[in-house]
Amino acid sequence: MNALRAQALRPLLCSLVVALASASSAQEAVVPPPAPRGAPAPSLDVEVPDVELVDQTGRKVKLWTDLVRGHTVAINFIFTRCKTICSPMTATMARVQKDLGAKSGVRFISITLDVANDTPDRMAKFAEPFKPGPDWSFLTGEPARVKEALVALGGYVPDKEAHRPTVLVGNAVANHWQRVDGLGSPSTILTAIREAQAASKAPSELGSLEGDVATQDAAAAKYFTNTELVDQHGKTHRFYEDLVRGRKVLINFAFTSCKGACSPITKHLAEVQAQLGERVGKDITMITLSVDPANDTPKSLGTFTKKMGVRSGWFFLTGARENITLVLKKLGGYVDDPNAHNTTLLIGDATTGMWVKSPAMARVENIVYAVEHLNDPR
Repeated sequence: MNALRAQALRPLLCSLVVALASASSAQEAVVPPPAPRGAPAPSLDVEVPDVELVDQTGRKVKLWTDLVRGHTVAINFIFTRCKTICSPMTATMARVQKDLGAKSGVRFISITLDVANDTPDRMAKFAEPFKPGPDWSFLTGEPARVKEALVALGGYVPDKEAHRPTVLVGNAVANHWQRVDGLGSPSTILTAIREAQAASKAPSELGSLEGDVATQDAAAAKYFTNTELVDQHGKTHRFYEDLVRGRKVLINFAFTSCKGACSPITKHLAEVQAQLGERVGKDITMITLSVDPANDTPKSLGTFTKKMGVRSGWFFLTGARENITLVLKKLGGYVDDPNAHNTTLLIGDATTGMWVKSPAMARVENIVYAVEHLNDPR
């Protein structure tokens, strides 16, 4: 009898399990959960809207332009009448900010889930016990604008009481984003922040040195070398002396017979060149290094650049295999197989030793901002 009863109940139990799993999936579809501890962080596609919001002081701020662009950020979602996770999560963020120190350059952002109640004054009173530093913004604003921000950042939930304790950590220069548990150990958020910061750091060999400008220049000249390369017009250049010294540079890697990313990237960077305007060729130089010098002649590079709309001040370089290989290895761009080349864009200033890296297909305005604010205090 018991066996028959169990057999009869089995289909019902299976249906119940499926129903519970479906309900769970429906709930979790609103906001993807943080990665489990120890699992590699997923790569997130995040587009931060430039909506106007209001911070806890009553100041109007643009989310992208004023707070996120050019920075590493940690963003969470709270509301002041929350009786459960908001205060503990904010306390964890406060500990992270303290551990990073006052000069970390990391921006902290808390966005309300209860715009009908959370005025700037209430947000300020909520924030006060946590002693937020000047780089921590508690944001509210017009309902439609707040919702737009929440949806774009993965923080929106129909029922604010059901929101998840997630922290979105990102680097706007590298377009590197991940979600972590906002109620976990502060070290988890710190690790995510450091990974985000590292995502836009160029090879350490390119960094600044202690000493005056002359010391930095001598070190840069020694590192980059004056290896001779040839551009798309057949003109020979000493790499450091003629192209890098005393200016900001944008450097990427490509080859003319590429069937993948090279053409889209070049067209995209042509838009960057247009935005930078007449500065390219003066205090800014753009450089594309061939990863296929055996086939990329000045003539083939010239044909390619005309097709892509490249203007003056942007140098496509090839040359003797040993010469181009030396420079590629210095910049982390050397590959045995040209089809395996990376799509990184290096942005740097050899005079100051400040270098960052960005996806070459990052938004045009993001790349332009990184160039124009490269030497800002960090």
